[in-house]
Amino acid sequence: MRRFICAVLGCLLLVTGMALAEHKGKIAVATKDKSPESAVSGKAALAPYFLVFDETGSLVEAIDNPLRQKPEAGKLMAGLFLQKGVTSVIGTDYCGDIIGILKNGGVTAYNFEGTAAQAAVALAQGKLQPASSEDTLVQTHMVMTNALRTGQEKIAVAATGAAPGSPVSTHLGASPYFLIFDQKGNLLEALENPYKTVESPGPDVVNYLSGKGATVVVSGDFGPKIVDVMKMKKIWPVRFNGKAQDSLAKVLH
Repeated sequence: MRRFICAVLGCLLLVTGMALAEHKGKIAVATKDKSPESAVSGKAALAPYFLVFDETGSLVEAIDNPLRQKPEAGKLMAGLFLQKGVTSVIGTDYCGDIIGILKNGGVTAYNFEGTAAQAAVALAQGKLQPASSEDTLVQTHMVMTNALRTGQEKIAVAATGAAPGSPVSTHLGASPYFLIFDQKGNLLEALENPYKTVESPGPDVVNYLSGKGATVVVSGDFGPKIVDVMKMKKIWPVRFNGKAQDSLAKVLH
């Protein structure tokens, strides 16, 4: 019996060792803070920081993301990581063809929701599967890219105020203002919502923004009916919580 138990334990240790050995190279985790307890950040290329962990999941260094303000940050990530010996990056999501670009550059992308430390350990233990380049996020980005294909279409952001730094409004129909941006991030117009006091303003608001040339609309949330109306008008809804001007990075990245 003792021999059997020892054999089982030996097999378990062997399997664990194999899982730990599956990952080679350092691990970069996108975060908003430099602490290992910071949550994994979305849109990895735009994260303020990358925490770099070794193959066992131990923190090696925290680096400022030098690419976050660059227009093609995602395409430059692989080069940055390879300089650091990083072969894997963890974020909560990716957009465009970034996953494929990273893969071609020798870096594998992973998705994880939790803290940076948890993410690194999970990957070091072989518990994470590589992110798929065919996931919904990529498809979403492709739709947004198509919605802005000529470069002349505009982005409308529902906001609580007329300034670009105003918070994005929680509800589209009742939003006090609509900020209209071009595809370079320039504010073109700050419009008061003429329908904010109207009962069931959704369809009127959609027609209004469509008339302003908007093909992408940003709001904190959308009702299911208004989303249907938007899609009929070929307007793509984007959910975002934060400052109006910051939402442009999500749309245009």
